[in-house]
Amino acid sequence: MPRSKNQSAPTEQGLNDPLINAPRWKSSAATPRSYEEPEEVPHGVIVFENAPSFLDDFQQGRCHWLQTTSALLALQLGWGLWLFPADYARLGWYTGTACLLLLAVLTTYSGMLYTRLYTFTPGAVLFGDIGEVAAGAVGRSIVYAIIYTLDATRCVILHLAAAQSLRHVFPADSMPPLWQCGLVVLLLAAVLVQIRSLAELSWVFMIGTGSQLIAIGIVVYELVMNPDPAATHTTQAVDLDSLVPAAVAFMNMIFAFGGQFAYVEVMSSMRKPQEFPRSVSICTAVMTVLYGGLGAVGYWSRGDAITGIVIFSLGDTPRSRVASALILVQATSQYLVNLNVWTHNLLVLLHRSGKPHAQSHDHADGVDATHFLADDQAEAGAEAGSGRRRAAGATGAAPDTITCSGDHCWKRWLVASLFVVAYSYGISTTVPYFSTLVGLVTSATYLICAYVLPAWFTLRLLGSRIYLLEKVVLWSLIPFSFLLSGVGLYASVMALLQDVQGGEGGWSHGRAGFGVVG
Repeated sequence: MPRSKNQSAPTEQGLNDPLINAPRWKSSAATPRSYEEPEEVPHGVIVFENAPSFLDDFQQGRCHWLQTTSALLALQLGWGLWLFPADYARLGWYTGTACLLLLAVLTTYSGMLYTRLYTFTPGAVLFGDIGEVAAGAVGRSIVYAIIYTLDATRCVILHLAAAQSLRHVFPADSMPPLWQCGLVVLLLAAVLVQIRSLAELSWVFMIGTGSQLIAIGIVVYELVMNPDPAATHTTQAVDLDSLVPAAVAFMNMIFAFGGQFAYVEVMSSMRKPQEFPRSVSICTAVMTVLYGGLGAVGYWSRGDAITGIVIFSLGDTPRSRVASALILVQATSQYLVNLNVWTHNLLVLLHRSGKPHAQSHDHADGVDATHFLADDQAEAGAEAGSGRRRAAGATGAAPDTITCSGDHCWKRWLVASLFVVAYSYGISTTVPYFSTLVGLVTSATYLICAYVLPAWFTLRLLGSRIYLLEKVVLWSLIPFSFLLSGVGLYASVMALLQDVQGGEGGWSHGRAGFGVVG
């Protein structure tokens, strides 16, 4: 069958990539799932000859790697940034910097692991699909319990972040109660989240990231121009007496770097998922510079006394209110990414649960062509899958194949997204303790999602294809992550009990419930 003009032919580089050239998991409604060894690649074959342009990617609803980088920055470069000065105050100069660099390396490596796993299971739509290939029903259930708990609770945290940003836009003597600000965020998010395609939302991500950078400039100016002359600093702040706040600070750092829960969904929206490590590396480098820079400047300016989000400790000035307005834009864009990912996951899970006798992976025969157009049969399957999705979208029926958020029926998307926004509003207004909630969610889910699960699945699926040194690293990551998770969970629960005893809820008109507890 001749290739259509929009299809890509293979490149020698793409075919010789060890991530692409691994045994691949095949699944369809007609044939049982099985492993397939790749065929030998003849030299001189060119893949991605006449490759689609950036505009072609956008028109097809698939993200170019630049759009993916923008989405990752919107997803990860968020409110965790503003906690870094307080994190340095809890950890000290040396410990804080060491934790920052360690997490930067681990985040980049984690992105590579996710790409390997996604490439090895090209029919995967959710991370649970990879878990099922690696460890059967047990692996799938563990992923569902961890990843989707994280998806659900992260929306609550980011709804609270956006509401608090909106509240601090107003002067101190006329701040509205948190529940009113949260209601405004609810209405705004409910409208914008109806844009289902991540590619079409890329402009929102770019605006959010730009707003964040401007806000950073304003905050750094305030910190440099108005330092605390009585500020004190320590090089090593962690001991047995300060273990709880130090553990919460490290959990906050992990949260700031965390985006692994959405990696599979983001890759499924890419034209060339094998370029995902490039996006992760660039995003992580930008985050490391900004996190370390703001953390160092904030700690130098305010010292050990700083707690909570630094932007809310600058006082009631016009510049601080402008900065709050800018991070409101960023918080909203970050919230939209999470809403999109969680709504997509929720709908796919519900769709599968309604078909108990069907294959657990509801994939198209041509999904492999999204990753690597190996033959004419795969191309025909891709064309057929696209036709089914277009037909389903036109009739409003459930599509035969859901591979990304843009494939969902708009009616189902509307109901599911409104449900997510509604519960996020209710919980965030009832428990408005941002820093402690971040530590609690991170310790319970983030470490397992970011390091334990990809390490375990990589050992199960690719153990025979990796070097001994990397196996040692992967085996070490698993117990180390569990240990940190246990310590962080204990510290976060203790901090949350203190916050609940000493603060008010977000439904009152007082200010105690709205502050971010350090």
